[in-house]
Parts: sequence; structure tokens; C-alpha cells
Amino acid sequence: VQHEMVSGLKYAHIVKRGPLKGKSFDKTEQMIGSYAASSKPIEKKFQPEEAPSGLLARGHYEVKSKFLDDDNFAHKEWSWSFDIKKD
Repeated sequence: VQHEMVSGLKYAHIVKRGPLKGKSFDKTEQMIGSYAASSKPIEKKFQPEEAPSGLLARGHYEVKSKFLDDDNFAHKEWSWSFDIKKD
């Protein structure tokens, strides 16, 4: 969000795993805050999350991430994926 005021900006993602893509594996929402219009970038760092380990956790995971405001307007949405494998 650039050059606009934003109220209650938050980051959210949903992680789904393998052939059971209809079921969420993990759902996260983290508040970023409310900001006045500015041309300067704002950086927010979150606590790191640890991926599950072990035989049952191995597989391919699909993630849908987005930035939402108080009105649930999605300012940015993107998809990404990761794999948990044995070394």
C-alpha cells in the first residue's frame, strides 16, 4: 500500500498439504498495524516459525498469502509452495 492511509493492516496465510488440499494444514494471521499515507517503506518482521519434522510431515505444501485491511480488502495476494524432504 503506497501513498494511502491503511487501517488495521494484517498478513494472513493458509497452508494446505498434498492431495488433501481441501483441508487447511495451518492458518496464520498477524497484525501489522495502521499507517498514515507515506512514501517511505515500512518494514515489519515476524517471529520465525518452525516447519514440522519427521516422516509424517514430509510432502508438498501449497500456501496462499495476502495482506488485508480492517475491511477485509486484499491489498496483495500471492501463492507459493515448499517441500519437506529427508536430506
